[in-house]
Amino acid sequence: MSSFDQPPVNPNKLRVVRTARSARAINAAAKKGLRPLVEEVRPGKDVGAWMSIYQHKTTHEIQILGDMRWPPGEEYELVLRREYYPHHFWAPFAAYLIPSDLAVGERVWLADLIEDIVAVWGNQGYNPRLKWAEATWTGAKFFVHFDPEKDAPQLVG
Repeated sequence: MSSFDQPPVNPNKLRVVRTARSARAINAAAKKGLRPLVEEVRPGKDVGAWMSIYQHKTTHEIQILGDMRWPPGEEYELVLRREYYPHHFWAPFAAYLIPSDLAVGERVWLADLIEDIVAVWGNQGYNPRLKWAEATWTGAKFFVHFDPEKDAPQLVG
């Protein structure tokens, strides 16, 4: 796990807004007085990873590589290389669980982002998704305070 995969643990100590990713969890939260803001879960066009599968010419064992700069050697041949979406969310929806007293303009910590935002512009085709972020409640949705064009680091190497 890399450093940007570790939660920064709500660095500004904001109120936390959680996410529910099943009908059961959404309904349980609604019964507790939270207002579920249901949104579509959809892969972001820029979030993804690359992988290469090499197979040993004699033993037929495979090696899976995400970094394609160092292939395993001449005794292996490339059998598959592709870009893929590395996340799986079983439901095509999720909901931010809005506290009843959340004020318009209040800045909060979204502990589990629903939308796909690039966290890091990686090299070798690795662009992971932002998992958490600060956001401001507009009264209808959250404005996430992270712009991948300005805020996402760019890996070089």
